[in-house]
Amino acid sequence: MDDEIRAEALDVLREASEWRLAAGRWPEVERLVHAMSRALSAGDAAAFRRGVYDLEAAGPRRAVRAEQAAVLPAQAPLRERINTLVHCLDDARAAAGEAPDVPEQTGGRTESGVARDGGPSLRRRRWAWRGGRP
Repeated sequence: MDDEIRAEALDVLREASEWRLAAGRWPEVERLVHAMSRALSAGDAAAFRRGVYDLEAAGPRRAVRAEQAAVLPAQAPLRERINTLVHCLDDARAAAGEAPDVPEQTGGRTESGVARDGGPSLRRRRWAWRGGRP
């Protein structure tokens, strides 16, 4: 697994632990986090990358219908699963001799935003490609 997708995953997972979503959306987030854990354990980089992108897409949306206005934070078991995955990714970086990702606060969101080569991260490139729409 390359360092760029690992950093991307860390960004998305850290954000996910703070999301507030309609109750009906949390099972999908849980399924995606579980799939990412399985892919990481199996060393399946392609499945892990898909999981990262799918998890990012499952995040909060700007516009919500009135009947979905009540949003909830993740339940404790999911937050724990996310934290476990974050620690596994950080441990893998440490084992590779890299410094752990130290996120920065940007506009109320936590993300590193910088790729290993010093350019923008995958997430920032995708964000720009979509015309700046999250």
